Amino acid sequence: MLLFNNVAQYAYGMIVIGLLTLKYDVVVYSFSLMPNHIHIIMSGTGNACVNAFDYIHRKLSRRLVKDGYPPLPEDYGFKLVPIENETQMRRNIIYVDRNAYEKLICVPGGYVWGTCYTHFSQMKLLAEARRADSFSIREKKSITCSHETIPDNWLFHPVVGLLPSSFIDTQLFNKLFKSPKDYLIRLVKDYEAFVTVARSLDEIVEYSTEESKDLVQKTSHEMFKGRSLSQLDQNEKGNLTVRLYKDYQLSVEQIALSINMPKHIVQQLLRAKDYGNIKELP
Repeated sequence: MLLFNNVAQYAYGMIVIGLLTLKYDVVVYSFSLMPNHIHIIMSGTGNACVNAFDYIHRKLSRRLVKDGYPPLPEDYGFKLVPIENETQMRRNIIYVDRNAYEKLICVPGGYVWGTCYTHFSQMKLLAEARRADSFSIREKKSITCSHETIPDNWLFHPVVGLLPSSFIDTQLFNKLFKSPKDYLIRLVKDYEAFVTVARSLDEIVEYSTEESKDLVQKTSHEMFKGRSLSQLDQNEKGNLTVRLYKDYQLSVEQIALSINMPKHIVQQLLRAKDYGNIKELP
């Protein structure tokens, strides 16, 4: 059974979550409204949390009936899971924020019906955008410095300006990427694309520590039939080192850290005649 069948019901759900913090002695840290369930991370006594759930159940059920849908069952269930420490809290926040992404609804941080887009995101600014037809002709001319006829559905933001969603063509993008998750995986994991394009632009590729380690494991699996870094001998690590340096532009320092090898050994492997035979190294 769906809790939210349209945008208006989702919007009402957002209001209900906000009202919880006014009606009950609870603090909400993170939440996500999914089509048929809700995730909420909050603090409060057990009694306060139960009352909060009852309130959500009652308010959403009434809204469904008002909109012509069946009410929620009286025994519509919920599960309270205590969070014992910071590590568990961190994991739960990540879980809630990833939920819409894992369900193939949107990219991480791109789901409007929850808190994920409020974390490390500038997207919350866009809530202030206004449709072009809400401005007078004079205002539109002043904003655009143009006499062009502006489409009514174009969105203008007081800081960002004209939002690209007003005019870009997304048909090709949607054809190239099967789902939001496919797009994000490629965005984060397609190291070959990073290097190829960077080289064509004479730019340097920069990797974080986690990306370097991930790239090392990925390349090891590709080169040595699924074997991990810990299973490689010194000769194999030499070949891996050269591949990482030449093909992916990992620095000597990044390679040394990622494969747990002293920097001077990495340099020796790259200079070695049997491996890289690279004369000049940083």
